[in-house]
Amino acid sequence: MENTELQFMFFMKGTSGSFMTNLFKTIMSADLENMRKLSLGFPNEVEVVHRYQNEDGYWQELQKKLG
Repeated sequence: MENTELQFMFFMKGTSGSFMTNLFKTIMSADLENMRKLSLGFPNEVEVVHRYQNEDGYWQELQKKLG
């Protein structure tokens, strides 16, 4: 999971590759049904985005952990 969180950190900083950028953008814009479908192939990435969007303090915690 930590590698996925690191990839998400690169995405947020604008330094990830095109695939990960497009994947995270897609997950972030997906509705619940499509997010569920995306989680079948990319469970860790969907979990990180879900936590970012819904868990208070997750982003700040992630920055301290990986920053």
